[in-house]
Amino acid sequence: MTTETHKLSLGDIEMTVLNDGGFTLPSGYFFNLPEEVAAAQEATRSIGANLWFIKAGDRRILVDTGSAEALRQMFPQTGQAWDDLRAEDVTDIVLTHMHADHIGGLADRAAFPEARIHVARAEWEFWTQDGLADAVPEDQRPMILMIQQVAAGFADRVVLHDGSGELTAGVRFEPLPGHTPGHCGLRLGEGKDAVLIVSDAVISEDLQFANPEIGYALDSDAAQAAETRKAMLTACANSGVTIAATHFAFPGLGKVAQEGEAFRFLPV
Repeated sequence: MTTETHKLSLGDIEMTVLNDGGFTLPSGYFFNLPEEVAAAQEATRSIGANLWFIKAGDRRILVDTGSAEALRQMFPQTGQAWDDLRAEDVTDIVLTHMHADHIGGLADRAAFPEARIHVARAEWEFWTQDGLADAVPEDQRPMILMIQQVAAGFADRVVLHDGSGELTAGVRFEPLPGHTPGHCGLRLGEGKDAVLIVSDAVISEDLQFANPEIGYALDSDAAQAAETRKAMLTACANSGVTIAATHFAFPGLGKVAQEGEAFRFLPV
């Protein structure tokens, strides 16, 4: 691979984190900031874009595809891992959710033709519902139409799940709703040695650890997202598991420390 990677072994499971570039966004994407924190923000904020390739037994599991080429015109620094990823022999693709920067690779219908694509039932039913594009504000319609067009291209390979349960030995879905209706994570291994892929349950390792009530513009249910974030961070701090997040600085791996109502990210 020419992409920057970070490898981690969990018993018989091997996880590779791939650096898919990142995004530069208006700082206003984050809301509900305390006044003094808001005053210190610059005009833009950079976030990462991490992806995961997992070898577990005879399964080769890709967690999200990244944006590939779908968003390069608007965000030229992302999609960097795509050329390496599409050369892999993938048996399963887990979509943590169906935002464009997580399913963009599936716009290439020739990619991973034999892979099963695992999506939470609530997620799939929300994004593919008839009339959704007409029910949202006009500025959101292009995103909805893009997601529905891509989804139509892989609908015959979708395997629905209810947000929990085992994909294969040592690999389990974990519900983390709020960012989207069926947003989910993936837990690898057991106990304190486990890794929990949290995807977009937390976007910013500084803002949202210090104050989990801080929301993100693309959260479909900001209140649910905040509750999920607090519960997830508390559980990870207590259990000592390692978390892996999409939009943290590469490789996006670390432990969670709790400090009263706040948390701190301890990167690998």
